[in-house]
Amino acid sequence: MSVLEQGLPAGFFTRWRAVASGLAIAGITMVGFSVWANVKYYTSEPRTAPACYGSPQVAGKQAIPPRGASDGKGPSVDDRLASFDIDKTTLALRVCTLQSCPSAALKEYRSAMFWYLASRLQHTSNLYRRFGDAGLARAREIYREPIDVLVEQGLRERYAAGIFRLNDFRQNHAAVATIVLKGGDALRPCRVGELAED
Repeated sequence: MSVLEQGLPAGFFTRWRAVASGLAIAGITMVGFSVWANVKYYTSEPRTAPACYGSPQVAGKQAIPPRGASDGKGPSVDDRLASFDIDKTTLALRVCTLQSCPSAALKEYRSAMFWYLASRLQHTSNLYRRFGDAGLARAREIYREPIDVLVEQGLRERYAAGIFRLNDFRQNHAAVATIVLKGGDALRPCRVGELAED
C-alpha cells in the first residue's frame, strides 16, 4: 500500500514539520521571485525610447524672453541650474573610457550622469512649465554646448560598447534611454494625459 492510496499518517504533520514545510515553501517562493526578477531585468532591455520622462506637466503660456536676457526675476532662464557640475561631469568622462572603465570608475560615471541629467531634466521641465513648446525649443538650444555633445556621445558609445545597460540607470532611466536610442533633442517632459515610463 502506498501513501497515495492511504494518505499521510495522522501524526505526520507535527508542529515542527508544519513550520519546516512552511519555511521551505517560503524559501522556494523567494528564490523563484528572485530568479524571475533577474531574468526580467536582463531580458527587458528597452528597444525603443520612451516618448517622454517624468510626471505629467502642463505647458506654460508665458512669452519666452530673448536668449540671455533676464526674465525680471533674477538670472536668465537660459542659465543652467546651480546643481550642474561641469568638472565632475568632465572627470567622469575621462575616468570611464571605452578602453578602460573599472567598476569604481563606472560607479563615478553613473553618479556624474545622474547629477547631470537631474539638472538638465529639471531645467527642461521648468522651461516647459513656464513657456510651453518654446521652452522645449530653448532647452534644445541651451543643451547643445560641447559638454552636452560629449555627454550624449559618451552615453551612446559606452552603451554600444557594453559598458552599461539602460536598465542599470534606475533613476533617469527614461532620459538615458531617450538619449541613447533617439538623441538629446528628443528629451521632453510628459504632457498631461501622457503616460510616463515607470
